[in-house]
Amino acid sequence: MSRARLARYSLWQFRDFAIDRGIAIMIIGLLWGYTLIAPMRAAMGAAFDIGPRSPAWPLVITVTSSVVSLAVLIALNGIVSTDRKMGYYRFLFSKPVSAVAYYAQLFFVYMAGVLVAMLLLSGVLHTIVPTFKIVNFLVYAAIIYIAMGGIGFFVSVATRFDWVTLAAIWLGSRIVRDFYGAKPGWKSKAVELLPPVHKLHDVSMSIITSGTAHTSDVLWLLGYGALFFALGLLLLHRGSLAD
Repeated sequence: MSRARLARYSLWQFRDFAIDRGIAIMIIGLLWGYTLIAPMRAAMGAAFDIGPRSPAWPLVITVTSSVVSLAVLIALNGIVSTDRKMGYYRFLFSKPVSAVAYYAQLFFVYMAGVLVAMLLLSGVLHTIVPTFKIVNFLVYAAIIYIAMGGIGFFVSVATRFDWVTLAAIWLGSRIVRDFYGAKPGWKSKAVELLPPVHKLHDVSMSIITSGTAHTSDVLWLLGYGALFFALGLLLLHRGSLAD
């Protein structure tokens, strides 16, 4: 398989992302942002001014970070499992193309797509909230794509119900960590094996606001996602796409 052929696939992959996922991400992001900004602008009027020291700033961070998580969930939905369920893999790999290389490239093409969507959405928000740092937001989006997307990629390789499973893992880990994390005994140790979702609040607040965060928190998120991405590639290499 030549690199040129794989590169040509990337153009189709990005086009498919834009049509099938990018439009949905943009619509959801704009609607979510509107529900955040419009009521505050109406209430504050001419005094509308949101910055890191504003009481409304944590709400801005919560909403924008949630948009990132939703974008990753949409992007990773069926990234491998749809081709397996619908039988598209027979067409995709009728030519000498490595499934591992194809889906690894697809993962990063979708990452580029998510970042482009986040760039557009954050650009709109920046015109309304000038203190919102676009670059910081894109750095956070990239971290969450690797952290959450790596798990989503593995789940899509391993199961047919990937978006439901990923949402359950991501939200369930937060609930279980909140419930058992501070308790003594083996349960508090066992929850450390779950995705480090308890780090998301501090990382989002720090990176989006100032562009920095605790290195250990960022590495934990990136390492966890990268591990499961690698496991997903290993399953592709050793397994079969035939459902």
